[in-house]
Amino acid sequence: MHGSAKLIAGRYLLHDILGRGGMGTVWRAHDQLLDRPVAAKELHILTHGDEEHRIRVRRAIREARAVARVPHPHVVGVHDLVEAEDRLWIVMELVNGPSLAHRTAETGPLTPQHTATLGLQLLDALEAVHNAGTLHRDVKPANVLLRRDGSAVLTDFGIAALDDGEFLTTTGELIGSLEFMAPERVTGAEAGPASDLWSLGATLATVCGGLSPFRRPAAPATLHAVAYEEPVLTERLGPLRPVVEALLRKAPAERPSAAVVRSALQRVTAGETSEMSAEPLPPATVRVRRPSHPTADADTVTSGHGRPVPAGQTVPTARHTTSLKPQQQRSSRSTGPKRLLWALAGTAVLAAGVVGGLFLTGTLPLKEGPKTTTVNQVVQSATGWQPVTGAAVQRGDQVTVRFVSGEWTVDHRNIPMTGPAGYDADTDALLDGAKDCKVKPAAPFGTLLAVLTGTKDFPVHSVGRRLTFRAAGNGTLQLGINDSAGACSEDNRGTLTVQVSVTHQP
Repeated sequence: MHGSAKLIAGRYLLHDILGRGGMGTVWRAHDQLLDRPVAAKELHILTHGDEEHRIRVRRAIREARAVARVPHPHVVGVHDLVEAEDRLWIVMELVNGPSLAHRTAETGPLTPQHTATLGLQLLDALEAVHNAGTLHRDVKPANVLLRRDGSAVLTDFGIAALDDGEFLTTTGELIGSLEFMAPERVTGAEAGPASDLWSLGATLATVCGGLSPFRRPAAPATLHAVAYEEPVLTERLGPLRPVVEALLRKAPAERPSAAVVRSALQRVTAGETSEMSAEPLPPATVRVRRPSHPTADADTVTSGHGRPVPAGQTVPTARHTTSLKPQQQRSSRSTGPKRLLWALAGTAVLAAGVVGGLFLTGTLPLKEGPKTTTVNQVVQSATGWQPVTGAAVQRGDQVTVRFVSGEWTVDHRNIPMTGPAGYDADTDALLDGAKDCKVKPAAPFGTLLAVLTGTKDFPVHSVGRRLTFRAAGNGTLQLGINDSAGACSEDNRGTLTVQVSVTHQP
């Protein structure tokens, strides 16, 4: 779209629109005074009006100041703040490159190494922002621009908040992109630098995994997922997965420090795949509360939820799959050798008595309980049957396939997107001419299908949003769309993400 070549502030000549967002429109412009290309952001707020307008103006001014006080190669530079045509304009450095969101939409997900390289640059930018007393509050792929050399630039500080105590949002107002908003912001708790690091983790997961970890079909569901659900992470993350999992821990205190994240990202960029690089990252801090009474037996460690935990036990985390097992804390009071020996002896006698009693009652030997393996799988619409990796199925196992997110279509030119249940009867009837392409004739096109493949012929199941069945034999679970692979699926588009759980009874 081309502008009217109008001049603002007697200095900046506007050309074409580069992009639009919730806070404003960004124009390609030319600074006639200094003869250089710039980007002029026209903020969608008037400079006069009621109290709400005045609040938004102050927020815009703070945005400009927030960026201007952070000179950094990976933070967009701010040149000027002007008022023209009853609006505020922020004149910034012109970055001649696409956003990270646009790049991945065009060329697909990045490799873990490439993602880690950009992650290091964004981490440096955020540290500079935080050291200046600023929070970005809207870190996401769309707010990361790529220069010609491929380096990242953090931009759009439209909802940044300085730490001077002024609270500019109305009560209950959520500002930002929901799927990249840290849990503490969703629940109304205090936000800090760890909140930006959480958003960085969601950004890295999205551009590398090809899937936003918390995106759901509706905003309330997305908010719930951010606050309470586990992230959906794909296998594409590879060595980047431990970093992302640590950054996406629900409690801010359980997330790693910037220094720990930097070290982990550097290992990924270097191609290290050692066991150490796959270990869960430690949290930034572990708070230890000393006993307030002289007769207290041991220190207690306070979890991120504020609940005392006896020393030597694991500090509970919001993510059971990546929970950290910190080193045991030594008691602040020395224990004498005699007391220690008596304690050990007493414990041994007690244990022997308990075990003997269990043997006499027939309780021991203990039987092994059921084991459940859960994996996430991205199902492509144009690939045919796709085996679920990491979840072997044996006879008698209970298999559950649960839809998580996503949409797909069997004809992207003419038919809309649909979910795992496939098309309604009217839409499905439009495809009668291609009904021979169906894998399961009784199910509509677009239905998510599951089949167990092995030495026997097993039935094809329609999954819908959820399917649970008992395996009739050993095999490999495969998933696919109700549209045969090959010529039938050439016009398919989209993916679904599902969660597969296999429970084995020993």
